[in-house]
Amino acid sequence: MASVYGSLAQGGFSSPVASFALLNQIYFVLISTAVLAAATLPFLRASVLSYGKLDATPSSTTSTSTTRKSKKEQPSRRDSWIKTVKSLQVPKVWFSHFYVWAPLWMIYMTLDLWVYSSSAVVLPPTTISYSTRITVIRSMPTILTSTQKYWSLLTFLNYLGIMPAHIPLAWAQSATEPLMVRAWVPPPHVLLTMACYLLQVIRRWYESWFVERPSVDAKMHVAHYIVGITFYSAMAPTTWIDAYEAWLRQGGAISPVNTTTPSPMDSMLFGLNGQCLLGLILFIWGSYHQYNCHVILANLRPKPSRNAGDKSKEKPAYRVPFGDWFQYMVAPHYSAEMVIYLGLYLMGSSSPLTASSSTAPTLLCAWIWVIFNLGILARETDQWYRARFGDRYATVGAPADTKAGRSGRAPSRYILVPFIY
Repeated sequence: MASVYGSLAQGGFSSPVASFALLNQIYFVLISTAVLAAATLPFLRASVLSYGKLDATPSSTTSTSTTRKSKKEQPSRRDSWIKTVKSLQVPKVWFSHFYVWAPLWMIYMTLDLWVYSSSAVVLPPTTISYSTRITVIRSMPTILTSTQKYWSLLTFLNYLGIMPAHIPLAWAQSATEPLMVRAWVPPPHVLLTMACYLLQVIRRWYESWFVERPSVDAKMHVAHYIVGITFYSAMAPTTWIDAYEAWLRQGGAISPVNTTTPSPMDSMLFGLNGQCLLGLILFIWGSYHQYNCHVILANLRPKPSRNAGDKSKEKPAYRVPFGDWFQYMVAPHYSAEMVIYLGLYLMGSSSPLTASSSTAPTLLCAWIWVIFNLGILARETDQWYRARFGDRYATVGAPADTKAGRSGRAPSRYILVPFIY
């Protein structure tokens, strides 16, 4: 019997290729590669990359000579393709869909994980059950074992061979006594990561509905919309999948019935370490400043008027934001987002079981995607500001005590990261 449990602990509950974490990591690598391609390939840069105000002409006026020249020249086939691809747009206000979907999906995935990873007793054939089939007795609240059925994504992914199985049905065929499968209780650092991510998307939901004032005419490419929905779909399991799969690999779910041997991962329940607390501090710090920056951006636009006769006031001249981190950076709301996801990564990877700093590789891949995506968007924002306001825009709203450089003016704002970029 010991050999059965030993092989379970070494080989896991399913095929070695079954890894939901690996699937998410591949997804983050693919979208990171895609955004780099969109930023470097001229065709994608012209047709897909820019959205919102970045997709509009920086200057409010266009030279007459340029207009006449464009009328005389016939568009090339490449220009026609760019125009066709670029026309696949949706309203930019659909950004709010991301933050409605994200918390609802996170809640669903948490409940699905609770059911999927619940404890159970597996009765092998011809033992207590007197049956030729394996019998599984789950231990769940009555509300979850009622006759009402629900669609389980994790069960479906397990059927496809992607999600590791929590209950080792295949191994139970060779067992000679009942097998107890423990429920997975997320360790404190994982629960904290999940809770902080849920708070983040709920806050963004609130901001998108009650704080932000996007232009009703702004558009974004449908590719941005698809990536946004899929990103937040992947982030929900990303907050816990690495810890769960590590727990399965170490045999945390396996024990004979009536065994009190502690799980190898039970030591993770003793508390939070310094890295986790640092991640929490960064998360709170980044969230505070991102909210302030979003309020500043929203205040650049007047509140929409309810009077039909005030349409002339709906499109005021765009102004340079200043205040909070805008004093020092071009896109500080993006900088704050990077700090927030760095905090999530530090919390999620703070397992006290190992000295490795990469115990949450899926969260690390998500953070790298955030850096690539927002770094490119911040650069595009900087170029748009310079084209619209000139180089002197960078000093608008600078602190009064800022010393002028050799050029006689205050130093420019950093794009995203002070002293680096």
